[in-house]
Amino acid sequence: TLSTISTQNIIESVNATGDVTAGITKEYKVPAVATVKEVFVKVGDQVKKGDKLATFNTDNLNSQIQSLNTNYNESKAAYESAAASQASAKKKLSAVNSKISKLEKQVAKLEKQQAKESKTTTRKKTTTKRHTTTTTKPTTTKRPTTTTTTTTTATTTTTAATPGSIAKSLSHLTNDIETMTKLLEVISKTISDALASGDYSPDSIAQKCGDAVAKAIKEGIIDETKLIIDSGIAVDMVEAAVASIDWASVAKEITSTTAVQLTASQIQLAALYAEREIFTASADSTIVNAQKKLMNTSKNALDTLKEAQKDLEDGWTASVDGTITECDLVEGGQTTALKTGIKLENMDQMVATISLGEYDVHKVKVGMKATIKTAYGSYTGEVATIAPTATGGSQGSVLDSVGSMAGISGLSSLTSSGAGVECTVTIDNPDENIIIGFDADVKIVTGTYTNVPAVPIESIVLAKDGTYVYLYDEEKGTVTKTAITTGAISDSAYEIKSGINVGDKIVATPSSDYKEDTFKVIVPKNNTKSTSKK
Repeated sequence: TLSTISTQNIIESVNATGDVTAGITKEYKVPAVATVKEVFVKVGDQVKKGDKLATFNTDNLNSQIQSLNTNYNESKAAYESAAASQASAKKKLSAVNSKISKLEKQVAKLEKQQAKESKTTTRKKTTTKRHTTTTTKPTTTKRPTTTTTTTTTATTTTTAATPGSIAKSLSHLTNDIETMTKLLEVISKTISDALASGDYSPDSIAQKCGDAVAKAIKEGIIDETKLIIDSGIAVDMVEAAVASIDWASVAKEITSTTAVQLTASQIQLAALYAEREIFTASADSTIVNAQKKLMNTSKNALDTLKEAQKDLEDGWTASVDGTITECDLVEGGQTTALKTGIKLENMDQMVATISLGEYDVHKVKVGMKATIKTAYGSYTGEVATIAPTATGGSQGSVLDSVGSMAGISGLSSLTSSGAGVECTVTIDNPDENIIIGFDADVKIVTGTYTNVPAVPIESIVLAKDGTYVYLYDEEKGTVTKTAITTGAISDSAYEIKSGINVGDKIVATPSSDYKEDTFKVIVPKNNTKSTSKK
């Protein structure tokens, strides 16, 4: 069954369950070092919602933001490069495996053909010897045996020693996939051409390979900058690897077209095996995941400091009516994350207190509208306070580590697993059905997105390395695993930022055990539905 991508409205929200309490406390803390310009309140002052509490000078945060921005851009570039390399390696790995499969079959066929030719040649030699040495029976008996043994030994040398040892000897010349591929291609073609022309001299073949590699480097076919060692030494190593093969011994058996083709195919196969090892390592998701985590950490640290700067530039205002119970700010003084800042309390307001996780805390802002539901009714309200730090998790924070390296303190708005940021939501017009101590379900609307491309949640495949759908190709009758970038999320759909477009058809409910990224499918008539919601 397919779904056709269309547009719809997405209402993004954060949902949580909390406790109903009487009283609200708002703590104003400075998550970075800034200079206090003015303080408008002192302990004991009564304030109304919207009253100005303090203002700050944030000029010294600009250099810190610039430093974090540089870190983020560098980590983003590294992640994108790793992701691109992984995607390319996966495609090339699939192509290489296909080539290896075909070439292995070809080699097996040539080996059978050579064995057959070798057996025929042995019979001819045996027959000839028997006719010429009829008077010497012991000699006639032993020579066929000797001939057969020699053939077996030579064939083993050709199969085992020639292709594998060269590729293995050169595998450490470069870590770059393209460079290794070009290097092995040049060498294998040069050896194949030499053998086909009847040149079996180890020194001669080695010289030809060295010249071919040097020429490829000079012409830019092989990127000299991607070699781990000096290009001249690399050429010498190529010649040494090729010359180390006992081509003279191999040449005894390479006397037919089949033997030449077999040796050439074995060399090409060894090159493909080496490529496969490199592509397999590059296709692994470990590096990509590590780079993505570093990028996200850098981005969170940057966003946190930017938000802190904006809040300080705007100045602090009272978010609720109440009384100032603490104030550690001094005009002209420097703020620190260790000081309380200002604490505002109102013990008359009814609130629901919830905990925000690390992915929700940056979506929720003070003043956002909310719906509070209890067992006895539904009420409106709004976000009143968000704690400056998380509680309930480990003592340390990834952001604190990043901030420490950048010379910034107090960046622990996003914390390790298990921690949460306390958030209070006021309850408008509470009645006798609101009972302190009972649970309440809170829904905070964080954004409304109108007429955006959207994909149903059930059509999404979530993996460690990204988010995917299976895109349908009507012309080929296939579906292909396709990476997408998502934005806003509702209870039923994801906003699509990139990867697929309106009008595209995707698998409505993909299975989790598909074995291939692309495969043929059958779509019954009238089995396509739209993703739009009424």
